[in-house]
Amino acid sequence: MPDALQLFLVEDEEDFAYLMRKSLERAGHQVTICRTGADALIVLRHGQFSLVVLDERLPDMRGLDLLRTLNREGIATPVLMVTGCGDEQLATQVLRAGALDYIVKDNALTFLTDLPKRIQESLTRHRLQQTNRLLIEAIESARDGIMITDAQGRLEHVNGALERMFGYAREELLGQAPRLLKSGTHPREFYEDMWRTILARTSWQGEVVNKRKDGTLLDTSLTISPILDSRGQLTHFVGIYRDISERRLMERQLFQAQKMQSVGTLAGGVAHEFNNLLAGIQGYAALGMREKDVNGTVKEFFGFIVNLSERAANLTRQLLAFARKPALSRQPTSMEKLLTSTAELITSSLKIEVIVSLPSAADGPLVALADANQLQQVLVNLALNARDAMPQPAPQPVEFRLRRHCIEGELPAFPENVPNGDYVVLEVEDHGSGMPPEILSQAFDPFFTTKEVGKGTGLGLPVAFGIIHGHQGFLTIDTTLGEGTRARLYLPRLDEDDADDAIAPSGRPATELEGMPGRRILVIDDEAAVLDVVRRFLGIAGHVVVTTTSGQAAMELLTRGESVDLIILDLMIPREEGPINFRRFRERFPETPILLCTGLVQADQASQLLKEGAADLLRKPFRMNELWQAVNKALTGVARL
Repeated sequence: MPDALQLFLVEDEEDFAYLMRKSLERAGHQVTICRTGADALIVLRHGQFSLVVLDERLPDMRGLDLLRTLNREGIATPVLMVTGCGDEQLATQVLRAGALDYIVKDNALTFLTDLPKRIQESLTRHRLQQTNRLLIEAIESARDGIMITDAQGRLEHVNGALERMFGYAREELLGQAPRLLKSGTHPREFYEDMWRTILARTSWQGEVVNKRKDGTLLDTSLTISPILDSRGQLTHFVGIYRDISERRLMERQLFQAQKMQSVGTLAGGVAHEFNNLLAGIQGYAALGMREKDVNGTVKEFFGFIVNLSERAANLTRQLLAFARKPALSRQPTSMEKLLTSTAELITSSLKIEVIVSLPSAADGPLVALADANQLQQVLVNLALNARDAMPQPAPQPVEFRLRRHCIEGELPAFPENVPNGDYVVLEVEDHGSGMPPEILSQAFDPFFTTKEVGKGTGLGLPVAFGIIHGHQGFLTIDTTLGEGTRARLYLPRLDEDDADDAIAPSGRPATELEGMPGRRILVIDDEAAVLDVVRRFLGIAGHVVVTTTSGQAAMELLTRGESVDLIILDLMIPREEGPINFRRFRERFPETPILLCTGLVQADQASQLLKEGAADLLRKPFRMNELWQAVNKALTGVARL
């Protein structure tokens, strides 16, 4: 039995209204009657009905006019029109106005018998139309690309998202096979497995690299499902494409971040141990050069050792920068002055033509808290990479640009997205060969290079990445094969109040050395060679040196009454925390200055300890005069430069 319906009958003739109500109530429906169009409009504005049975001739208006009013006011109750004198023209007008059906009253009243059936059929048809409309709208509003094919794979329907995803107009796709979107990336067996699965009436799901109309590749997630008719026959397939390019980018970023974090940690550990060794090598070579009975040739060899050790120390500093533990001395710096002076340096020293584009005055002063020397190193590295990527012997100029960029939300980029903020952006762009994706994915790996043997260390980008991160900034790479590469440095912009303090890169004055013989100094370090070298260096300057290999042993020594004028504390002693050792000595012996020494320490950690009263920070490896200078400053209380 059909469902009971709430029907609204608009009929001014009482006899017809009575007979129609009885016919419909016998079919199980509930009927509400109204005599005029005006009253019907009031009721329909507030009531809910399954269907309106509307007479075309009412005392105050035509039923067709009422139907049009309902449409204008957005009252969506379906309408079935009834009239006593119908014609084909009226029927056309009624159906165009949105009525479900048109019934003519006949004198024999046979229409009463058919009325419940016609109402049920009209509502069923209406519901199917509404369902189809909803499905079509859902498909069109979906963000995923949707296609429907026949059993042979010819496209019969595509939605707007799929058009936008692949760049084809609907007319270009309909009637075609999906092979139009093939990229050539997957082997034949890949598609054979796909067809084998869906022809077995099972859904297939996987990731597919497709090709857009413009030839670019698109990473997608694809689900293909078979469509069966009521007899179980396979008639169509539906395919749903989802653009996973952004997800793939995030996966690459995460992988790159994890890889760089792991390699950075390893690089930091290697750098620390290497610096300890270099401190001993360089120290013993310097001591050897001071021996009176060493002939000229041997002294020359010692000099070579010192110079090579210095080069090795520079390499270690690059590793520390990659490990995001550079020794930064940051201050408000004008990016315009920095970019201009660096371009002049590169043009004159490296013979690379540089074009500089500066912002308009409307952007205001572009100032960042920066270590100018470190940023200059980054720009030089990027300029060298840009030069090497361009054809020789007449490369195009490298372009330096400076601008301000206020980011809202998050800016997608490689190797990491740039969060919201107010940034000063330094760009270095070349018009060279660019990088394919497989090269770009390794570009930040330390020691990875595409240059010839002996022409590159593979540390340019990793070091730049570490330095920029040390500035709480971001380095991104945008490259197109055959067109060039653009590197962007995003540095937090200082506000207007700090802009006046901006300074250009400058050197620091050297402090004159002054020996202070007779002082007693405690040196704490776990490396025996470092202890021996420091003891000999300070002995030459006239100091008395006491050594221990741990903070615990040093504390026991001092507790027993050993009196010292200075403590030199290594912050990287195994199984001990350098900051904890410092604070213990500081608490127990507040009058004794403490000089920090390390082969590796995070910049923020060192800054904190200096704020807490450390005399200075000496980084390994160090020359003899650097040690003397640091010790003299600590003993005399000279402020740290």
